[in-house]
Amino acid sequence: MKVSSMPGSSSAGSTPAVAAPPAGAVPRHALRLLGAAVAVIGAGQAIQVAIVPGLIAATGIDAATLGLLVALGVLPFMVGAPLWGRLSDRFGRRPVLLAGLVGAALAHALFAGAADLLAAGRISHGTGLGVMIVSRLIFGVAGSAIYPVGQAWAVDLAGPERRLAAAGALAAGLSVGRLAGPAVALALLMVGPVAPLWGLSAIGAGSAVLVVVGLGGAAAAAGRCGAAVAAGRPPRAAEGMMRPFLVVGIGTFAMGMMQFVFGLHAMARLDMAAPAASQLVAIVMAVAAVVMLGVQTLVLPRLGSRPALAARAWAAGLALLPVSIALGWWGGAWWAFVASAMLTGAGMAVVVAMLFARVTADPRLRGTRAGLLNSAQTAGYAAGSAVGGLYAAGAALPFGLALGALLVAVMAGWRLPARPI
Repeated sequence: MKVSSMPGSSSAGSTPAVAAPPAGAVPRHALRLLGAAVAVIGAGQAIQVAIVPGLIAATGIDAATLGLLVALGVLPFMVGAPLWGRLSDRFGRRPVLLAGLVGAALAHALFAGAADLLAAGRISHGTGLGVMIVSRLIFGVAGSAIYPVGQAWAVDLAGPERRLAAAGALAAGLSVGRLAGPAVALALLMVGPVAPLWGLSAIGAGSAVLVVVGLGGAAAAAGRCGAAVAAGRPPRAAEGMMRPFLVVGIGTFAMGMMQFVFGLHAMARLDMAAPAASQLVAIVMAVAAVVMLGVQTLVLPRLGSRPALAARAWAAGLALLPVSIALGWWGGAWWAFVASAMLTGAGMAVVVAMLFARVTADPRLRGTRAGLLNSAQTAGYAAGSAVGGLYAAGAALPFGLALGALLVAVMAGWRLPARPI
């Protein structure tokens, strides 16, 4: 295997040296504040799923139309992530992240306002739908800045030798948001069916305030390190990205497929009624999120300075993914579904963080490449959900496609060179 230095020290020959901020210049809590700021993305994913039934009942929008509205943000998200990342490489992380947070908060408020007016009968169905379409496009463009720029800034703050720990810290913020999202939705649904969307807008605005108040000074200066590098012309952003893009895209594809079909598969394999299957899926998703959070906070920070152990963790993370698919396909007992989700969560937590650490060695391209990796994840998740829809044609079809794709990803991952990109 050629990945013995997988977590990527910054010793790549073509990577310019960048003066790190002086010891103690960046507040120790800066990385935690940044993780809290990007948690809005994870919370948004969870809240949007939780409010679907109530939103349909309140607005009269059918499920298919609402699904298309949610999906509408995918394409601008895929296109926007690397573009925002490039802007942050040139102009610094802080202003770009603020633009993304403020834009996403405004988009959620616009959607919530349209939904409230539609529910009250104060605007026509066509007008409400048009405003919602605009809001989803705004969210796709603005929201695509938040996580990749946050990832790049986390590495700037942590330093090049701690890229893996930085990736874990930001991913942990996302996981915390996913865990907190359902609780926020449950509390605000007592106010009304649209209240969680207003809450999501407020969370985004609060995150922007957090960045303004808590991440100025030395933290903001650290986020301008890519713009400060003048050591020659950087390589192309896509250079060396094909295999990392393939591995993370396929891994996220498998995760998206599993999440889509788990409820249906539990009904078929365990002879469950729909409500019981939904409860099992909720438990499975919560367990997977907790496992990912544990790996991100407890395991990844310890791997960055131990290359041999990191290489074994990388190999194990890759191997866990096809095993999780096979276990989920068998599904002979409830624990098989839980174990499958745990293996998928642990494997993806390791694989995504290590790939991020690989591709962000060069500060001149850190934001751009983080954006490209996020685009791969977005595309993979959307494709996984689409393939999950083939379950009705035969249970083996989506599982077989995911398993075959993961075997390709494993082979591509094992052949990655040791040198960081």
